[in-house]
Amino acid sequence: MRRYGCFFIALCLSILWGCSTSSTVAEESSPDVQLDSSASMETSSASVESSSSVYVYVPGFNPCRFNFGAGWQSSHEDSAFYAGLDYISVWLGDNDFFNSFESRMLDVAVQVQATPMIYAYVIAEFGKDHGLEDCDIIGEDGNFVTPNLCTDGANIIRTYFQDSILYRYRQYAQGFREYLEFHYPVGTGNASIHAIDPDTLKFIWLIEPDFYQYSESGSNQKALYDNTAQNGGGIPDATMAALFNMIVDTIQAYLPASQIAIDISPWADDQAAWYANFDLSRVTYASTSGGRTAATLEKIRAGNKVTWSEIATLLEKPILADAGYDAGGAGTGYSAIWGVPENLNARIANGVIGVTQMDADDFYAARVDSIRPYLNSTIWCNE
Repeated sequence: MRRYGCFFIALCLSILWGCSTSSTVAEESSPDVQLDSSASMETSSASVESSSSVYVYVPGFNPCRFNFGAGWQSSHEDSAFYAGLDYISVWLGDNDFFNSFESRMLDVAVQVQATPMIYAYVIAEFGKDHGLEDCDIIGEDGNFVTPNLCTDGANIIRTYFQDSILYRYRQYAQGFREYLEFHYPVGTGNASIHAIDPDTLKFIWLIEPDFYQYSESGSNQKALYDNTAQNGGGIPDATMAALFNMIVDTIQAYLPASQIAIDISPWADDQAAWYANFDLSRVTYASTSGGRTAATLEKIRAGNKVTWSEIATLLEKPILADAGYDAGGAGTGYSAIWGVPENLNARIANGVIGVTQMDADDFYAARVDSIRPYLNSTIWCNE
């Protein structure tokens, strides 16, 4: 019956929510979490309360509803794969120039009217260019591989921020702008050209996953936890906030309508003290970026203390969640637990406004289409 239902997608909505190639993630080991897809298969449309009797979808990111996004993949560059999604995300940072990978993402986003979302991972990628590993990579000896971003990332920032890291941000933001001006020019009078004004096009930039790990507070905390610390010490927290502002200034100099998301490090001990350093008036969202986030739990990650609602309340910002990858960015397939309406409505109540499937499968857009009518409005809607 399962195979039959997945084949006839349009007829079997409840099977769509559960039929997937999802891998196991940390939260699925909890005893109060339903593990297999058959549990969600039993969900009928009658058991899930719809936020409206008639649902009409309007393309693009919308703060009044839960938003679904997919990571831009070289294996999925056709517009049909992303049609019906609210945003398309791409990770930037591994080059010092804007390239065709990003431009192809932007073209498809324009075609399907999805909002372009940028995971700005510039510091980490620049560090990897200089021989650093991610902090969570385990070597054959059972220890973390060094040097890594938690041992030498702060020195990368101290040495290269102005002339290299900020330069990459400038290249990417300017590259997007120039690409739009050339391929989607405004004021040509040619009705066949899709005109887009770079000054008004909304991008969402997620700034520096695990930014906290380079800070003085982050380094001190890590030293107490596993004896890992930034060589030369972490960068003072207030300085990190100043660098954040410089990144935002650089992006918005070229793409002024860009919205900014500040990263959530669920492992940080004192969230309030960390975020007190930042001018949150410049921030529209908070975002997770480390994968393995908990769709079924109040906690953002099963192994950390902080909850979704604590961050939403502290920052007074909607949260963008992510799913579908593991240590070092390894793909884990479609995360089915982030496709169950009951889970999503619980997270909506906690302040979550969207989720990115980094490793979406071919059925993702169809599942999203079937789920939308049964989701509640977000708590952030001002309409």
